[in-house]
Amino acid sequence: MKTVWRNTIITWLAGLAACVVIGLIIGQLLGVILLYVLGTLYWQLYQLYQFHNWLRHSGKAAPPETSGIWGEVFDAVYRLQKKQRKSKRRMRQALTRIESSTTALKEGVIMADNQGNLEWWNNSAAHFLGLMRPVDRGQIITNIVRNPDFFRYFSQKRFGEPLVIKSPAKEGVYLEIQTTLYDKNDHLIFVRDVTRLHLLEQMRKDFVANASHELKTPLTVIKGYLETLDMFKDSLPKSMQKGIINMSEQSERMEQLIEDLLLLSRLESNDKREENQWHNVADLIQAITNTTAPILTEKHQLSIIIPNESRLYGSYKELYSAFSNLIVNAIKYSPDGGEITLKWESSEFNGVFSVKDNGLGIDPRYIPRLTERFFRVDKGRGSKTGGTGLGLAIVKHVLLHHDAKLQIRSQPGFGSTFSCHFPANRTRNDTITALLPSPAQDNVEEEQSASNTSDE
Repeated sequence: MKTVWRNTIITWLAGLAACVVIGLIIGQLLGVILLYVLGTLYWQLYQLYQFHNWLRHSGKAAPPETSGIWGEVFDAVYRLQKKQRKSKRRMRQALTRIESSTTALKEGVIMADNQGNLEWWNNSAAHFLGLMRPVDRGQIITNIVRNPDFFRYFSQKRFGEPLVIKSPAKEGVYLEIQTTLYDKNDHLIFVRDVTRLHLLEQMRKDFVANASHELKTPLTVIKGYLETLDMFKDSLPKSMQKGIINMSEQSERMEQLIEDLLLLSRLESNDKREENQWHNVADLIQAITNTTAPILTEKHQLSIIIPNESRLYGSYKELYSAFSNLIVNAIKYSPDGGEITLKWESSEFNGVFSVKDNGLGIDPRYIPRLTERFFRVDKGRGSKTGGTGLGLAIVKHVLLHHDAKLQIRSQPGFGSTFSCHFPANRTRNDTITALLPSPAQDNVEEEQSASNTSDE
């Protein structure tokens, strides 16, 4: 490039020198120089016109034949255009392959902007959700998929867990929706047919519920006869007395297991749910600790840090079951006594009930599986503590019903902390109630508050 510029300048200066010589010879120096400058300007303008005319035709034709610096400019631009056309062709081919592959997917794929307006979707998504081109392009997805659960999931950006809903376009089809945010909070939505898995899960739930219900009747009969034998065990041989005691203990454990299975089935199916009301957290925890008093030993140090004015909106039975499971676990898994702290903290953002102990602790790798049914970190713990393995699964479902989340922090040898995080709309602090002297008056105010809330 430097050589071209140097040659161009040398050529121009040589022409100027020739014009000076000719002008001196004929006695018209300024006129000859002026003609030379105007001729040079005309040539430059002509080259610029050719360049502009060539670009107007998108550079598809070969560049004009010229020399000097303009020849280099034409050739450089032409090479860039060829390179750009090749890049565009490769990009178009890649986009075509991506579109073809996503179109062939059995899973639905949807692209929407940060406001939820539909931009693109494949054929499977159109099949599952009833989307139509080009009518639905640019429409907000919540206007197309008219499902209350999906509206809450999408508007509140609850993208941490997939959502399962009925297909709005296909009868009897269940869809799992998973959303990922990318770029400027645009939405990439995956839709998968989980009808078979849903039906299998429903069959499992029905089987567990029916089996538990059917087992309850014969177990009641067995317990009745064992109670009768227990009344006359003193007249029986010692070997039989021990057998009766063991059978009684195991039947009680089996009864508790059946009760937990039935409760879990009701929670999963939302069957026979109690109406939500405002409850005093301190009174709720006091009722639980009174029930768990028999399993507390003198070595246990139970601390309760709960303001009397704290209120929680929900089902009393479900909250009682969830909190009692956490408290009982803390007692059972602190075999050498130790400190157990029950605490309630609230802010403008949420309310948190936590159960902290300094017992055995749990390896962090097992924490994600603790809420699975019958999962045990140590298989021997179940027989020692008498647990059913369903406590944390019940806690998980109760919290889901109350828009809450369970957080678990634990280290082996340093104890565990189980925290229930409730949203702000389910908590409040009644400072006036805390000043009332009698529990009876407190209950009256609680009923009035619940009544006012229901009226609103």
